[in-house]
This record gives sequence, C-alpha cells and structure tokens, in this order.
Amino acid sequence: MNLFSEIEKTIERGFRRWTEKMFGPADSDQLLLVHHAILEEIQEKVQVVAHGRRIFPFPRVTVTLISPDAERRTLYEAAFGGEDRLANDLREALEGAGCEIPRGFAVEVRTSESGEGNFDIEYGVEVKEAPDKAPASVGRLLLFKGKTAKDEYLLDKARTNLGRMEELMDADQRVVRRNDVVFEEGADDASGTVSRKHAHIRRDAGEYRICDDGSEFGTRVFRDGRSIEVPSGNRRGEKLRDGDEIYLGRACLRFEQ
Repeated sequence: MNLFSEIEKTIERGFRRWTEKMFGPADSDQLLLVHHAILEEIQEKVQVVAHGRRIFPFPRVTVTLISPDAERRTLYEAAFGGEDRLANDLREALEGAGCEIPRGFAVEVRTSESGEGNFDIEYGVEVKEAPDKAPASVGRLLLFKGKTAKDEYLLDKARTNLGRMEELMDADQRVVRRNDVVFEEGADDASGTVSRKHAHIRRDAGEYRICDDGSEFGTRVFRDGRSIEVPSGNRRGEKLRDGDEIYLGRACLRFEQ
C-alpha cells in the first residue's frame, strides 16, 4: 500500500510545475522520476507501532544525488536542495500520511559524481553528546598552491571570505566585501584563477561549510580520491571534513579540524 498515494499527487504536481518553470519540461520529467523514487524509498521506512500509530523513526535523512555529469549534479542541487525543496516535500508527505516525525527532523541534500543508481539515502539517529565532551576544535586552512600573505589561517569567525584582492569596492568606491584569505593578484598562475569574490566558509555550531560565491573557475573539494563540485551560488554549500583539499580554480587549501 502506498501511504503517500493521495498527498504525493499534490506534492508532485507542485514539484512538476516548479521544475518546468525553472528548468524546462525535459529536465522536469527526469527530476520528477527521481523525486518519486525518493518518496517511495522513504515511505518504506515508516513503522507501524501500537494502536496503529505510524512513525518515521529517523530525525536525520541525507540524500545524495549521483551523476558523473557536473551540469546534472548542479541541476540536482538546485532542484532538490534549493529552498529546502526536498526537505519540505518529505515532511509534507510524512505528515500528510499521518506519520509522527521526530523533533528536529532535518534533510540534507548532497551530490556525488560516483555511486550506484541515481541517489543514495542515509538514515541517521540523534546522538546525544556526553556532558563532558570537549567542544569542537577550531578549523584551519593550510596553503598548498597559490600565493597568500600567510601559510595558515584559523577559521575562528562565523564567516571567512576567500578571494583575490583584500577589499572590493562598488561604483561609488564603497567597500562591499573584505576577503580574509587573499590570493595575490598576478603572483602566479594558480592565484590568477581565484576570483575576487570567489567563496566563503561558514562556521555554525562547530561545523564548517564552503560556498561558492559565483566564481569564474569554480570551487571543488577533493576527498577520498574523488572531486566534489561546490554549486555556484548555493547557500548550503558543501560540508567540510578534516583533510579536505579545497580548490579555488587551480589554487589549493587544505582544511584541518
């Protein structure tokens, strides 16, 4: 029995209208197939307990959308991660089917260039920290390739801007952005591929995410032998892990925590 049969029709009609408007009918058809398959897999995790109550026992769901094609991954990120679209649809489907969901229910959307099928779903449970657990360590960046004023930068601010030129001005010569990690203009070929307003790293509750700010040559994270593209302009960005190599164009920084 499809628990989502009625509510799913409404959700998918809205998803189709939105994707057709944003990406066109051809891409909308493909995205709808993936969207439908994700909902079908999620509903299989619903449990029926005493007195017929339906519960979804996982407070955290991570959906990784898979494609070797960079443009397709960018499309996935925009369609499913933009404006928390998939998270909102999953919540609506579960609640519409009468399922109880855990407090703090959250959905994270990622992309990967390798894997089986079109997507992979991981289900996580809430882990309560021990009272004496040490606070998360402050991250840092180590320069690998390119030219900056220092070889190491602490990520102790809520936001750290990366780019070329220390200050960016508007037409009225007002400062609109200050970069914390500054690659020297004309210093070498690698530094020349860093945009003036290239990317930023956001710190939130000890977690770090890198976001591309519309750079010309792109931002990538190299991890475990694979390259992960950071979608341009996406506010969620990519969560950083210890040992990640961050490529800003051809310039490179190593993230450690």
